[in-house]
Amino acid sequence: MISKITICNLALAQLGQAPISSLDQDDEKARRLNLFYEPVRDEVLRTHNWAFAAAEESLGLIEEPQKNSGRYVYKYPAEALFIRRVFNREGAKEPVKFREIFRTDLHCRVLETTVPQAYAEYTRRILDENLFDSAFVKSFSLALACDLAVALTGDSTLAAQILQKYTLSLDEARRSNMTENFARADFSDTFTEVR
Repeated sequence: MISKITICNLALAQLGQAPISSLDQDDEKARRLNLFYEPVRDEVLRTHNWAFAAAEESLGLIEEPQKNSGRYVYKYPAEALFIRRVFNREGAKEPVKFREIFRTDLHCRVLETTVPQAYAEYTRRILDENLFDSAFVKSFSLALACDLAVALTGDSTLAAQILQKYTLSLDEARRSNMTENFARADFSDTFTEVR
């Protein structure tokens, strides 16, 4: 079972640091881990199209096109960290152009596109560590170690070495994910034929 402490201790191990027992303990390692954990997690989620964090949903229309603008305004999905694509209907293959903006009059981030009944495919913010796959855990712990390296060890060479490990870990995850996506596509094609 993966936990926040497990990931933090994996990062500390990369730095040659002793593990911690709690993020509430009163020491520099715990304070820094608390500071970096969520931003680094979200950054690593955004860097790759992780299968476990992928989501697809119809977008909630906020505003119809006004005065020949041709733009529909949709609510930004609450769980979305990164919009991968917007399309016209569920399961469509061709993405459509869109833009993300912050609407000051609505006090929120929105998506604009020329498509009625738009859907989005995006990366979700995942808070439950038990949902993380092993490739993500490895990449995340390395990214965390990289960000903490200089602060905890003062060793910029170590930080550079861990950054290189992190880059290789992401490359490996991308290759693995491509294989998984290919297998899923083959399965869904087979399933469609059986119906």
